[in-house]
Parts: sequence; structure tokens; C-alpha cells
Amino acid sequence: MTPTRISGPITWLAVFLAVAQVLAPIVPFSGLGASPNESTTDLLITPAGWTFSIWSLIYLLSIVFAVAVAWKGATGTGSPRRLLIDLEVAFAGAAVWILMSAAEWTWATPIVLTVMTVALLDAARIAAGPADASVSRWLRVLTRVLVGVYAAWATAAVFQNWAAAIGADLADPRSLGWQLAVLVTCAVVGLAVTAAVGSVLVAYPLTLIWAFVGIIATAQGVTTAVVGVAVGTIVALVVTTTAVTVLRRRASAPTPAAAR
Repeated sequence: MTPTRISGPITWLAVFLAVAQVLAPIVPFSGLGASPNESTTDLLITPAGWTFSIWSLIYLLSIVFAVAVAWKGATGTGSPRRLLIDLEVAFAGAAVWILMSAAEWTWATPIVLTVMTVALLDAARIAAGPADASVSRWLRVLTRVLVGVYAAWATAAVFQNWAAAIGADLADPRSLGWQLAVLVTCAVVGLAVTAAVGSVLVAYPLTLIWAFVGIIATAQGVTTAVVGVAVGTIVALVVTTTAVTVLRRRASAPTPAAAR
């Protein structure tokens, strides 16, 4: 059955929120409040600054996706309305996160990111599921790339933000033990999601690898333990992605009997 098309206010809301998350950083960078770098506690597991350039890709993909949905009335998935709502939550959350970060509301930012991550992981589940074959392939690919990148970056960012809040008020930001525990937890969650959706949303493990490479760049020469965990996670992500992709292809390949 062809998924129901979506139209009207919900699609234009996606366009508005996609643009809003792009414009929100103007507030701190114009001097009205702290910038994200100023409001975040530096940790041993903080990725290098250049890794955050991925937001430019997320912003671009979000706007193109939102315009495409308003135009086509579809997302290329079996549950277009639910996926669109998930992404609208993420778009709105990204804008709110920037404003709360500018206000230096330390414990509010990880809460917002947690909501975003839950919504984006639900979107990943939908995007990795049955596709809507009635729409153009480019829209299906666009949706999967956006959701994969955004969900993975949120997975990494939510643990980073909780760690930053803990390091600001509750724990020593130069202490290694608790930060390693946060990093390992992030790795386990990322690997679990990769095992579930990585064969379809390849952008998910690739984006996590990007984040962990950034962590290596920061920790190199400072703490070998963080570097070791990050390298091990990257290897595990590559192995897991390869394994689930091979298994998926074997499962979808026709059996000899069917071929005859």
C-alpha cells in the first residue's frame, strides 16, 4: 500500500523550523549571549572544533529535505507523517538548544538534546524501514542521508552535553574515569543503533566515526585511554557496518530455488 501523502501546514512548518535552526546561531554570534564554545565545559572527550563543521551539512540537508517534502508531499518512507514530526522536533530542538546555550542554562541543553536524540532515533528506525517506492529515488536517498547524519551527530552530542554539564557542576573536568564511562556508553549506544540501521543508513556510522576521529584529535598526546577507546569504537563501527550490510544483502538475495 502506498503511504499517505502529507501536505498543508505540517510541511510548511518543517520548512520554517529548518530555516529557524539555521538562523538561531546568529543570536550568540552577534554577541547576544555566550557562543556554544564559551558555554561548554572543555573535557578530555570533547571532539576537536573542526568536527562541528558538520552542522553546515545538517543545516543544508534539512532545508533541502523540508522544501522537497513541501513540494512532493512525501518522505520516501512508509510513515511519512511520523518521520516528518520527528525531524520537526529535531529542527525546533536545535534552535532552542542554541538559545539555551547562549543563556548558559547548563542543565537545560542536554535535556533538549535528549529529546532531539529520541526523536531522531525514531526517525532512523522509520528511514531504515520499508521505503515508499512510489517516490523518486533521490528523495529516499536524501531522507536516509539526513536522518543518518543527524541521528548520529545527536547520539554523540547528547553524551557530550551531559558530560559537559556534569563537568561544570558535579565532577572534575580533568578526571579521566567518569569521562571514559560516558565515552564507552556513547560507543555502546552508537554500535547498537548501527547494528539496527547501519546497513541502510550508512551515514549513521560514518558520522559517528567523524565524531570519534575528532575525539582522537583532542585526546592525542593527552590521554591514551581516550584514544584507545575511540580507535576501538571506530574499528567496531566499521566491522559492525560491514557485517550487517553483508547479512542484509544475503537475506535479500534470491534463493537458488527462487532463481529457477
